[in-house]
Amino acid sequence: MRDLIGRLEDTDDAAAGALRVIDHFDRLIEERAAVAAVVRATAALAGCAAGWHDAGRGLTRRYDPKGHALSETESRSWARAAVPGRPGSWVWLERPTKEDPLDALILERSALAVQTLTGASGRGTDDAVVRIACDADVLEADRLDAVRALGLTGPVTVIVTSGPGLSEPHSTRIGGHGVALAPGATALPPDLRAGTAVAHEPLDLPAALDRARIALRLTDRVSGPGPSLVAYDELGALAVLAERITPLEAAAANDVRHLDQVFGTHPWVIDTLQTVLDQPSLRQAATGLHVHHSTLQERLSWLSAQLGYAVTKPGGRQRAAVAVLLWRIAHSQGEHTGGNP
Repeated sequence: MRDLIGRLEDTDDAAAGALRVIDHFDRLIEERAAVAAVVRATAALAGCAAGWHDAGRGLTRRYDPKGHALSETESRSWARAAVPGRPGSWVWLERPTKEDPLDALILERSALAVQTLTGASGRGTDDAVVRIACDADVLEADRLDAVRALGLTGPVTVIVTSGPGLSEPHSTRIGGHGVALAPGATALPPDLRAGTAVAHEPLDLPAALDRARIALRLTDRVSGPGPSLVAYDELGALAVLAERITPLEAAAANDVRHLDQVFGTHPWVIDTLQTVLDQPSLRQAATGLHVHHSTLQERLSWLSAQLGYAVTKPGGRQRAAVAVLLWRIAHSQGEHTGGNP
């Protein structure tokens, strides 16, 4: 092949360039190179940045022509080629100027090399199919195929946890969360901390995943007085707060900062407020907290003085409810123990 390329360089530069591309990717396949090497070669041959997205593993990789890694952000506007046998996966060239005559061949051979080196044969693992079903960037046809492969029909409940992976049949990890897809309205175990949302049709799965993540923000720990299972579809207007207010914005609210200050020295604060807000009477709240009624009264008097409003009065009760909700949003990015959510 290389001898032929050398002879063609003197008579047909275009043909020599095409053979050079084919030879380069063939040698990468023979050497069982890493996919990253294929993407770097794609960028080098094209003389512009190139990228690869693997929907099955939720990976995106980009490199410049010198082989330097770039951020994982990519635009769907670039010329691209699908990786055969891997629905939702593709390679692309980020050429800001007019397309080069060899671009189509480079993309084709790059996609075939990725297919060969990743051992693509069919759709892959159940783990990969769940990722494809929930990936907002895959083609609609690929998402529908993934849902059919999972055997899901009708509404699907998306379950999201911040802890270890779920034991549900169709589960994986996406963006640091455990994610599972379950048919219909699935009953979940009470010892699970999770947010859920219902996708009424397959094309709604990515949006349902986002809604379930929002619901997870408002969960309490499993042993806490608040709900450890929160369904987005039951939040109503409360979902607006969790959707539109980031953890940083919530943490900056004065009422939340005051809660953090008193929580630092009195770890019963959040549990006490949550229980008082949820129970119809202070006596029932005291029972739920396993403290004497007078002890609870003392706590609330002290807390009202610290926060600057009476948490048991109508206006103060509403303010405390919003403050606790924002406090949970503010603390929703990390793992917590004790009284933290």
